Amino acid sequence: MEMSLLETLLRDISSFLNFSSSENIDSEPVQKYYQAAEEILKVLKPIILNAIFDSEITSDEVLSKAFEELGVSVEELLLQFERWQPFRVKLTLFCKLSH
Repeated sequence: MEMSLLETLLRDISSFLNFSSSENIDSEPVQKYYQAAEEILKVLKPIILNAIFDSEITSDEVLSKAFEELGVSVEELLLQFERWQPFRVKLTLFCKLSH
């Protein structure tokens, strides 16, 4: 497994975890889903850090594929949360205009 794959995954997880600290999520249902994902990623982050330094893990093809898929999922999840805010603003404006 390439180190860059794990390093990219760690960077993506950090970006996701930093997203909430910037107060970008202000909808209760969205916040609930974000917090669930955040809890999972906080548990996975130290495991991935350990994998970077464990040669047995870094050479395992099954784990490599799993980390790659996890990276794609984290990127997609972050994009969904980033896209929510502009959508929420448009929805709020629409609701105000329709009343």
